[in-house]
Amino acid sequence: MNPPLPIDGVLPPDLQGTLVRIGPGTPGGGAAEDGAEARARSGALHAIEIRDGAAVSYLTEPSSANANVFWHAGKVLALAESGLPQQFSRLLTPEEFEGGLRVPIASHVRRDAATGGRVLFGVERGTEEAPPFLRIGEWDVSGALVRHREVELERATWQHDMGVTADHLVFIESPTEFSEALYGYDSDPDEQEWTPEVAVPFRWDPGAPGWVGVLDRTDSGGSGASGGSGGGVGGVGEGTATGVRWVRLDPCLVTHVLHAHDDGDAVVLYVCRYGVPEQGQPVDLDASVVGPEGIGMSLIAGGLPILERWRIVGDRLERSQVDDRLVEYPTSDPECDAGPFRYGYGVEVAPNRDRSADREVDHVGLLRFDVARDEVVAWNPGQYRTAGEPLFVRAVDGRSDDEGWLLTMVYDAARGASDLYVLDASSFGRRAPQAVIHLPESVALPFRSHGTWIDAARYR
Repeated sequence: MNPPLPIDGVLPPDLQGTLVRIGPGTPGGGAAEDGAEARARSGALHAIEIRDGAAVSYLTEPSSANANVFWHAGKVLALAESGLPQQFSRLLTPEEFEGGLRVPIASHVRRDAATGGRVLFGVERGTEEAPPFLRIGEWDVSGALVRHREVELERATWQHDMGVTADHLVFIESPTEFSEALYGYDSDPDEQEWTPEVAVPFRWDPGAPGWVGVLDRTDSGGSGASGGSGGGVGGVGEGTATGVRWVRLDPCLVTHVLHAHDDGDAVVLYVCRYGVPEQGQPVDLDASVVGPEGIGMSLIAGGLPILERWRIVGDRLERSQVDDRLVEYPTSDPECDAGPFRYGYGVEVAPNRDRSADREVDHVGLLRFDVARDEVVAWNPGQYRTAGEPLFVRAVDGRSDDEGWLLTMVYDAARGASDLYVLDASSFGRRAPQAVIHLPESVALPFRSHGTWIDAARYR
């Protein structure tokens, strides 16, 4: 633990809690060494506690997980692209995982603000005897696994994120397929100690159709799990989901879901949508769909995503573009999770034109989306500074999802270290930062990956 961190400006008095960030061990987002073993060592957790107008401590702890982190049932849980969560205390002390899982899950675990529970999922690649399927589980607010269902798939596709509303689960199938060669292990698909050759062992499958699956969250499935489910979670409402509504979709790839909610008979999603290789187009079928630098730092199919609004009614899906700027790492107010919202936030990205730099993507700044008016406001941290994922923290007296603070880690190349910027979300793009917390000179957080805010009321 370090002494209090220096601050420029004044921290809001109601900003009380701990910011936890996760990521690979180098600022650019990649591993410092080649090979799966090096990648497994390259993750790290970083925690900054804010209390009574001061940044009272900074902590860091190595972690083989380097993709996502969240707080649930009094514990910090860290995730790789696929695997079992790693559990830590709020002070980042490693602990034995107690979440009731025996099979890997994807790195995005979606929260329902109304219940405090979370939805988790993972794609099972299948075997010669059993088809691939999607596992879906739900943790209640106490961390108990209360439901587990399976959806049989035609093929194992890369699914990094999903949409969760109060009444529905929405998953998206892209023209991708699991690659044994990229995975580098062809025995037991439930093997827990194996580290894949690449973080995303999926390759392109040009010409494959796109589908969206919509599942009622009350669908408890049939009696018993589908074939090939050995190693799953028993005795917690297991079953094969029978009521999936499949909706045809023009082939695309979705990395992140900004938000999802129900709107009468419709299900509405806001997604980061990438284009995909078309059938007959030259593409390296031996390569992962994502470069080694990871999402938000690599071009995918030669491009970057735009934010789209998807409205699903029955078996129809209507798409509309929210804005023409390129965006990754979208977030919204956690108090609106699975329900109605108005404002979203994200990192504006662009293809890197500087051939001397060892990266494919630049982080231009941050964006605020007003989805009620389809208006976008931009903020740039300034020359030689690179902003990461923004996290929204609602003010104590805030009544809407722009009345609060945006927290973003900004890498300052001039001093070779990172700073935590606190921005007023209601005056986003019009005012200077409310405060800037300077991390120690030796601390340079990666540009990519995710974070979470733990309000002090949850642990004091």
